[in-house]
Amino acid sequence: MRAVSVVLSFAIFFPVARAQDLGQIELSKIIKSVAARAQAAKRYSMEGSLLLEGQKGTDPARILSKARFKLAVGLQGKSFLRIEADEKDEYLLIANGQKSWAYVPKLKQFTEEEGAQLEDDKAENGDNDSDSERDLAETFSRMVVPGLANMFKRAESADQNGLAPVRYEGRKDKWPLIRVMSREDPEEGRIYIEMAVQPETLDIGHLVWANTRTRNGERTLLRMTMEYTSFRWDDGVPESTFEFVPPKNARRVDAVPIPGQTGSLLLNKPAPDFELKSLEGEKVRLSNLRGKVVLLNFWASWCGPCRRELPGLADIYDRLGKKGLHIYGINDEGKGIAKEYSNEAALSFPTLDDSGRKVHSLYRIRSIPTIFIIDANGQVVRFLSGSRSKEDLQEILKAVGF
Repeated sequence: MRAVSVVLSFAIFFPVARAQDLGQIELSKIIKSVAARAQAAKRYSMEGSLLLEGQKGTDPARILSKARFKLAVGLQGKSFLRIEADEKDEYLLIANGQKSWAYVPKLKQFTEEEGAQLEDDKAENGDNDSDSERDLAETFSRMVVPGLANMFKRAESADQNGLAPVRYEGRKDKWPLIRVMSREDPEEGRIYIEMAVQPETLDIGHLVWANTRTRNGERTLLRMTMEYTSFRWDDGVPESTFEFVPPKNARRVDAVPIPGQTGSLLLNKPAPDFELKSLEGEKVRLSNLRGKVVLLNFWASWCGPCRRELPGLADIYDRLGKKGLHIYGINDEGKGIAKEYSNEAALSFPTLDDSGRKVHSLYRIRSIPTIFIIDANGQVVRFLSGSRSKEDLQEILKAVGF
């Protein structure tokens, strides 16, 4: 990654709060409206270019990722993402809420998995740990809407800095350039957002997201610049967008060379410890189960493949739970929804409430259902992404003594 001269100082980005073309009341209204639109958005699409730059301490700033992308998000886990990054093969990630596909056109190879994709909010505050399974272009393109959703409630000051040129849907225009600075947070640092917004439609033609924070005495800066050729809210993305029809001569394989598509980094490593409460309020800590074989199943009531897999898993628990197999469901929908469906489906194994999504993040859950099997020594011995039949699960459990 080549060094670049990048000005990342917030003092230069944002000298003072002032209004030039829009009144302060109108400015506040636009910022609040964009945040509300992002928070309520269930379907949206965007297309354009992404440039991610980073700097640690006094080191020169670096280009971390440069790519063209197209992203569409639908209801119930539906999504489409195409990434064309510099010096990497183009790839597509598609999910229809029941199945997901990864496809590399150059190789004419694709994977198919029965499961539902989850939204990712880890990158909203600049989290991009070096062991992340995701490509940075994918991570940061997906973080935009969650980041905008929190913009207004975190804002400390804002201004307008004239008009910015945009190339939007094939035409040149100039839109108000709005800048928002967040409050300082001890953990998350400070976030700066700059966006060229069409005031009437709230379309976005240009976006800068920057984060500065200090950890262990070292200052870290991240800056993402996006130029949009299209950015639409709830525009009725065609359902065909979320379906994948393999091109002629394309071959289905077990894995394709896309970051995050080759399995969990936790496989054959100690399972991260956690403590959650069951839907009945009982505290469960994973480390207290050392010496036992544990199966963790991440599921949600809206996920069709999860609903098909859960009855078989309950049957296995009824038979093998007496022999020492511990099965725990992990659900992020909130206790009420999870408990209602658990009772309706007569799930005999306990489900843990992870509505804060801490364990989902800890175990890098990208799609559901996902299963981790942890042996008596606390090691992750199997990682299963996508729905499995009861017969398949029984065969897999035989390998760990059941």
